[in-house]
Amino acid sequence: MHLTTLEQLWTAFVEGERDFTGIDLAGADLSHWSLAKVDFWGADFSRANLTQANFRRANLKQAQFRDAKLAGADLRWTDLREAVLTGADLDAARLEGAIYNAATQFPAGFRPEQARMWTVQPGAALATKDLQERDLGGTDLTAADLSGALLLNSQLFGAILNRANLLSALLGESDLRYADLRQATLVLADLRGADLRHANLSQANLMGANLRGCWLATTNLEGALYSDSTQFPQGFQVPKTLHRLAPGASLGGVDLSGAKLTGVDLSGANLAGANLMHADLWGACLANADLSGANLLGTNLLGTDLSGANLNQTNLMQAIIDLPGERPAPASLNGQIA
Repeated sequence: MHLTTLEQLWTAFVEGERDFTGIDLAGADLSHWSLAKVDFWGADFSRANLTQANFRRANLKQAQFRDAKLAGADLRWTDLREAVLTGADLDAARLEGAIYNAATQFPAGFRPEQARMWTVQPGAALATKDLQERDLGGTDLTAADLSGALLLNSQLFGAILNRANLLSALLGESDLRYADLRQATLVLADLRGADLRHANLSQANLMGANLRGCWLATTNLEGALYSDSTQFPQGFQVPKTLHRLAPGASLGGVDLSGAKLTGVDLSGANLAGANLMHADLWGACLANADLSGANLLGTNLLGTDLSGANLNQTNLMQAIIDLPGERPAPASLNGQIA
């Protein structure tokens, strides 16, 4: 945006303009200005005086803050991915909940974790974090821990969330179009009203998830897991390509590798030839289940009830199994994760 004076910037802001992407404010005096929730993607604030400025929830992705004065500035919940803050004065600046990634450049000696900032990258620890209304479109969050995270109205278009842990996450009204959610754990997640058009949820765990109001006509759900407590959109006919997890279920030959099945009740189920390699079955009930020829390589079977199960030719190499008399009581909720 081409604005030649700060007066023009302020006039545009007061009139409701919030998109100032790429604006050049190098050397400008914006001390004490309130610019919350403004889009400053790629803006240049080099050498600017931003003392006690309010940028709360602003988009500062790829913004330049070289040698800027940010003492006492409010940068809470901002997006600072790929931002350059080398030489910036961050004394007493508030950065709680601001997100960054490996490409963000900080002043020498600055410790983002001490400022309670959150890194957004594959494997990130973001459990219970407030990420609502964030623009995370296209972000790679492979295998990230987002359990209990607040992602209401978030922009996740094309985000990579395969194998991510979204247990009990709140994703209502979020934009998940074209998102990669393969093998993601969405147990007890609330997705009401989320846009899942063209999203890939193949082999995702949807036990107890709430999908009311979601459009699933173009969603890839092949091999996804669900339970009797999973809430689908009104009138949705569950395809045969989904797998119901319940006592007596027919799961012969199904690929459940790496699935988080803590506390699930699969008593009497047919799991003959199923692939349960590295699955988490802590506290599960597999009493009288048919596990003949199943692959349980490296599977967590701590607290699992295997009484009466058919283990003929079952691969139990490196499986984690209780020693006699050491079985803990499972934490479960109607056969699901507590």
